[in-house]
Amino acid sequence: MLGRTPWGTVAGRGYDMQGDDMNDSTHDTTRPRRNFTRGPLAWLVAGLLAVSGATGAAAPAQAADVPKKFVLHGSGYGHGVGMPQYGAYQLSREGATGRGILKYYYSGASAAYRTTPRTMLVQVHGPDPYSSPSMGDTRTTTKVTVRGGDWRLRSAEPKTLAKGSGPVTFTVATTKAGRAKITVEGKTYYGKLLRIHWSGTRYFKRSGSPAVASVQGAHGTYRHGRLAVTAREGVPNITNDVLLNTEYLYGIAEMPSSWGLNGGRGALSAQAITARSYAMTKDFKSSCRCHLVDDVRDQNYTGWEKESEGADGRYGAVWKRSVKATVRGPREARVLTYDGDPVAAYYYSSSGGRTADSEDVWSSAVPYLRSVKDPHSLDAPGNSYASWTRTITQEKARELSGLKNVKSLWVTSRWPSGQVREVTATSPAGKKVVIKGKADRMRSMLGRATTDGSMPAAWVTKVRRHW
Repeated sequence: MLGRTPWGTVAGRGYDMQGDDMNDSTHDTTRPRRNFTRGPLAWLVAGLLAVSGATGAAAPAQAADVPKKFVLHGSGYGHGVGMPQYGAYQLSREGATGRGILKYYYSGASAAYRTTPRTMLVQVHGPDPYSSPSMGDTRTTTKVTVRGGDWRLRSAEPKTLAKGSGPVTFTVATTKAGRAKITVEGKTYYGKLLRIHWSGTRYFKRSGSPAVASVQGAHGTYRHGRLAVTAREGVPNITNDVLLNTEYLYGIAEMPSSWGLNGGRGALSAQAITARSYAMTKDFKSSCRCHLVDDVRDQNYTGWEKESEGADGRYGAVWKRSVKATVRGPREARVLTYDGDPVAAYYYSSSGGRTADSEDVWSSAVPYLRSVKDPHSLDAPGNSYASWTRTITQEKARELSGLKNVKSLWVTSRWPSGQVREVTATSPAGKKVVIKGKADRMRSMLGRATTDGSMPAAWVTKVRRHW
């Protein structure tokens, strides 16, 4: 949860993850409006940056003293707090169960069966409810399409306004008076709340032909639940109303389902429990009529696309079995708790060898988010971020440090996790500037200075100069 990765996760309002069937939340090309990276910790404050330097004029730099660029060598992907997904995968391959994985990465937490909410309302289209810059939808009109079965349009009363067989497309908009406006088959309907149903769901013709709904601009499709439409800020606000323990989790695209065929069933189980636990910490928001949104501001929810992935749904079936293994009923399932309360179980792609204490990355010390050794992330097969490099040009090094020329750039202090805490830049004349901060802040600052414009993680192992 906190940034997204090269595979398309999460996750996470703050998920960092990476893998071959996940979406990269730091640069989601399928949904430009959601290319935002932030920590799922809305309540944890990012680290402070301090820049200090010695006084005195710098001597003219000699060309031989000034490298053209600095190459940062590092490891890991993500913020480093909680469960690294590749670490979970490797532990599973070594025989650990989902509960064992969670016990290892979340100190003092339990994953027992608990009473859960029955439903979750997931915003799939609409204005951002978190005051996140550049996030949310601004389109005043969108389209909903139902394929593969029957459909109906209902008011909140409820009253059936229209019905038929698919495929069909609804044009969804709002009125100046703040009502939802839906046009289908040449007729327009209005209401404070309108609902679109399709066959094969618990809302409409349960035993009928299973249909699938899609929403223009959303990054998922929806086999389960219903779509509820309201108006907010002149934009259609659309939620997918689904069962938490099954329907919602079936659509969580935060870990490669294929891992379950290669010794990773324990990792999938752990992921299902953490995703459920995180969802349970989210209160209902009347502004969006939702508990969560469907991207990295909360968790990456793609619905039917996740559930049906692979040839004939092969991989999706593996993920569904892992979810079902954590469920006893519509209102009872395994939940990650600390002192009896569900926790926001932060996770990310992989560590650089040791996970981080929460206060070293953000600000607050959280008892179940403690640093532990993690050779497992580096040992996991397929982890392309076990090692990486990023380049900072001389020009960017000057901008970063404020020096006229930079002769050297060294990591001079680390957090206990091994993440960079302090970098010192030195001019040819010996003037020093120290750049320091919390791990996530350092990751962001150094990343912006690289030619890539970002950095996978704050585990910088060494810096090399190139002339």
